[in-house]
Amino acid sequence: MSKKPKDNLEITRFLNEHKNDMPFLFTSYDWDDDLWQKNNGFPKLFKLEREISAAAKENEFSKENLLHIAEWGKLPNKTGISRVGQFKFTLYQEGSPIFWLREEPENAICIVEGRIPGFGPTYSSKLLHFAVPEIFGALDTWLVRAFGQGENNSFHYGFLDLKAMRSPKGRWSISPRQSGWPDEYGTWIRILKHISDKLNEEMILCPHPLNFVRENFRKDGIWYPADVETALFSYAFEERGLKILKRLTSDNKQSVTP
Repeated sequence: MSKKPKDNLEITRFLNEHKNDMPFLFTSYDWDDDLWQKNNGFPKLFKLEREISAAAKENEFSKENLLHIAEWGKLPNKTGISRVGQFKFTLYQEGSPIFWLREEPENAICIVEGRIPGFGPTYSSKLLHFAVPEIFGALDTWLVRAFGQGENNSFHYGFLDLKAMRSPKGRWSISPRQSGWPDEYGTWIRILKHISDKLNEEMILCPHPLNFVRENFRKDGIWYPADVETALFSYAFEERGLKILKRLTSDNKQSVTP
């Protein structure tokens, strides 16, 4: 599998089939009833990004910051976080993301994962998503099952050499001990950047809620990698992608019926 997104045929296939669906998928995001609205949409995402990006620009995260991410994502075991005092990590310099993050995202996630007990790949990536959305996106088990080494069906696209594993209790996880970790997180970030660049180049606008634009978290219509991840999560979560797009296709057909 090519590490360059432009050479990955599965990414090309996804874009050919779904690039025009991305705005609809973005507005269809729904985690814990956090819904898109034109003016004040995704209030939970908005609140967390405001908090975590502000902490990131101070290059220091408190225990409370980490607990808020864990609570939002419904991490079942938070005892490891209680052992963290403050987590210092230089992500910004003079208000801009530090230069090496875009080129070395796998190193960034290793630092987070190594310093926060219990976060693991998924929650380490969530912190980076909220801290620097113009570079990072999260990678959870829903996304790995849809875009990693999942089942070969019409819902699946093989972007990544990663697997999600299921415990005897039924909980899914991304094992950091598999051969693809952490390098494939770097691949994921480059994929998100590639897709965001393509959407922006083709003027397929991201329908940001206006609260994100008003607070200068986003530039109107411009996709960040974190926004692409939000749309892809909407596609992957509970396999809603096919259901959403089938409904969209059906609605379009009805709208042109004589």
